[in-house]
Amino acid sequence: MRKQTITYIVAACVAVTAVGCGQAKQPNNNAAQPSAATQPSLSPSPTPSAAPVMQETSIQSYYSDESASNLETRTVTIRYEKEQDKYAEAFKALQTAPDKQAIPLLEGLTLKSAAVKDGELVLDVSLKPDGQLGSGGEAMLLQALQKTMFQFQELKSIDVLLDGKQVESLMGHMDLPHPMRR
Repeated sequence: MRKQTITYIVAACVAVTAVGCGQAKQPNNNAAQPSAATQPSLSPSPTPSAAPVMQETSIQSYYSDESASNLETRTVTIRYEKEQDKYAEAFKALQTAPDKQAIPLLEGLTLKSAAVKDGELVLDVSLKPDGQLGSGGEAMLLQALQKTMFQFQELKSIDVLLDGKQVESLMGHMDLPHPMRR
């Protein structure tokens, strides 16, 4: 009989311990009660993706032909997260050739910043050491930049700065208006 009593006592202790482990501590009356929305869920729920939502726009981008005598148009797709990023992406499209027949005129420039205020796009660029073009190349570069950027209807003007400063000419050949208007 003694063995049977010990078995009951052990079983009772295990039952009390098991019930007590699953119980949450009762909050005092002065503490705020957590809502059901803040309670952790026991079932796995999908976590939202941290990937940004990218927007896409097709634009006409302008390049030199192989003989460096004419501008050629290519349709390219730019991808950007925020609306203000589309100008920098359009600039980047001008820096890389979409095919072997197109020569990127802005390849020798580095974009430091692109900002829009009241319809004026301000591009701050720097010239790479090997980025110098002749007078014809500089004229086509400015034309390609204007034609590409003025596709964005909200832009009324473009001001191009060289290392943060307004300069008379980007490469020393063509006048650079401040700003270039539509």
